[in-house]
Amino acid sequence: MNDYDSEYCFISYKSTESRPILSADAETAALAYTSEALPLSSLPLKFKNGAANDKNKHIFSEEPPEILFHGSDIAVKAETFKQLTSIEIPNLALQPAIYIDQNNVHHGNYWFLTFTNKLDCWDRNKSLYAPEPLTGFNDIRYEVISYHLDKATLDSMPLTERRLFKMGATTEGWLLVHNSIASLFKKTGVELVPIKDFGITFFP
Repeated sequence: MNDYDSEYCFISYKSTESRPILSADAETAALAYTSEALPLSSLPLKFKNGAANDKNKHIFSEEPPEILFHGSDIAVKAETFKQLTSIEIPNLALQPAIYIDQNNVHHGNYWFLTFTNKLDCWDRNKSLYAPEPLTGFNDIRYEVISYHLDKATLDSMPLTERRLFKMGATTEGWLLVHNSIASLFKKTGVELVPIKDFGITFFP
C-alpha cells in the first residue's frame, strides 16, 4: 500500500533577506506565462529581482542561485533544465527566461517551469483548509493549511504521470516532487518539505 504523504515533498524556498524574488517585467507580466506554453515569438520571459532596491542590493550575491522563485513557481538554470528534459513530465513547458539582477546584469541561462494543467490530489477529508472556496479565479481554489494526498486519485495514475506537478484547487499552487526525482531540486536556497511537515509546522 502506497503512503503518498511520505513519497512527496513540496518545493519551497528558504526564507532569507538575501533571497532574490522573481518579478516579471511589464512585457512578460502581460502574458499568461504561468499557465500557457507561449509561442517562441513571445520568449524569452524576463524577470527582475523584486526583492532588491538601492538600499539593500549589496546583500544579494553576484552569482544568482540555481533555482529562483516566483511565488510558488520556479526558474532553473541550464543544468537542472537538461535533467528535466530527459524526463517525460506531463503538462510541463520549460520556457527560456532572462533574470536581470540587482546590478542590472542579465543572466540568460534560466528556464521557467510552466504547468499548463494542475493536479488536484489533496484529500478533502484529511487536509486542513478553509471550507469556503475563494472566488475571482477561473477555477475553484481553497486556502489549504496542511495537506494529505488523496490515495484514490494517485492510485489511478502511473508514477510517470505524477513525478512532478503543480497542486490544483489551492490558492498557492505549490509544486510537488516525488522522491524518485527529488534530488534534482536539492539546491542552495531550496527547501524540500515533506507533506507531513508542510503547513502549520513550516509556516507557523
